[in-house]
Amino acid sequence: MQQYNVDIFDRQLNFVFNASAPVISIDDDYISSTVNTVEVPATDLVKSGQFIRLESDTFSFFGVVTDASPGEHTTSIQFKSFITVFDEDFLFDSLLQRSASLSHQTLEETIAKYIQELYVTNSDSSQNLPITITVDPSINQTDVWALGMATENDNTYFCIGNLYKSMIVTALKKYGIVIDVIPDLSEKLVKLRITKKTTAVKIDADLKNVYMKTLKYKNKSSGTNKLVVYNIENFNQSVTFYVHTDDSWDNEDRDRVIPVIREIRSVTPDSDIADPSAAFTVAATEVAYSTISGSAYDNLIELETYIGDPIVKPEELRIGQSVSISYKGAKYTSILTGRKINNSKITLLFGSERIEYSKRVAMNGGKT
Repeated sequence: MQQYNVDIFDRQLNFVFNASAPVISIDDDYISSTVNTVEVPATDLVKSGQFIRLESDTFSFFGVVTDASPGEHTTSIQFKSFITVFDEDFLFDSLLQRSASLSHQTLEETIAKYIQELYVTNSDSSQNLPITITVDPSINQTDVWALGMATENDNTYFCIGNLYKSMIVTALKKYGIVIDVIPDLSEKLVKLRITKKTTAVKIDADLKNVYMKTLKYKNKSSGTNKLVVYNIENFNQSVTFYVHTDDSWDNEDRDRVIPVIREIRSVTPDSDIADPSAAFTVAATEVAYSTISGSAYDNLIELETYIGDPIVKPEELRIGQSVSISYKGAKYTSILTGRKINNSKITLLFGSERIEYSKRVAMNGGKT
């Protein structure tokens, strides 16, 4: 059982409490707000909403306290990943879900905009947090995007969504966009960086030091891999999208997935765009994103190895990392979305799927 240094900070990152404690497990899941627990010597200084840092010789975790239960000898602290502080509703302008050349905002810029408005410059100062947010200048930002957020009222373009579930998690699942959380305690800031990790890391799951716990992978040939979109106002106009063998997709007829599974859709051009050709292109691309985007991440792969393993180097992998996993002669493309620490072992979670607890117990013969 690893010993962790446990530090507690208030909402402005002022130091509150420190202890050393054994931690059985930590679930650092970007797409699921999992609750963790650590036991520390009895204290009444720890409160819900404070920040927590756990560090060992090989692993570091930064999160938010969700509950603290003082006892006679120990205090039980419950906590989640820091990214879940954004698990709140917000008012969203659905017209932003279009080409950045029209809305003047990429998806990355839109995420930064809402976090800035809601948690940095909010007129309700009690809601503001000591954070900075930037977009990684080295990435190709997402120009045309759609998150599936729509209003139910024909008289407005605004709708209510959840910043964490509707925007942040969906951006990772569909476009590989991730928010790096970098606590800078010397400056009393949490630095957020919106980025993509598109260069794939290769992992050989056939190695003796790697155990394949779960492989739930959607076969490329099981879903739409050719999408034809027609202009509902002019059926002589259409555009075709092709899925490639590396799970990417565009309008190029190359590296095709066989057998071909074709889907035909029709779409009304965006009425807010004056240029008819651009109006159709934007609408058709949004249909393609909602139909075939994210196919590379619609899976669940769980690999178990040891912390500090010199070959896999699991502690160096970051959430959002693209990977190419080799296993029994096949290759699987996915993205790192979570990590589970259990003593000296670490389970790496890839893909946007998760298995419910009850199903997991059944799959493992009654064992968790």
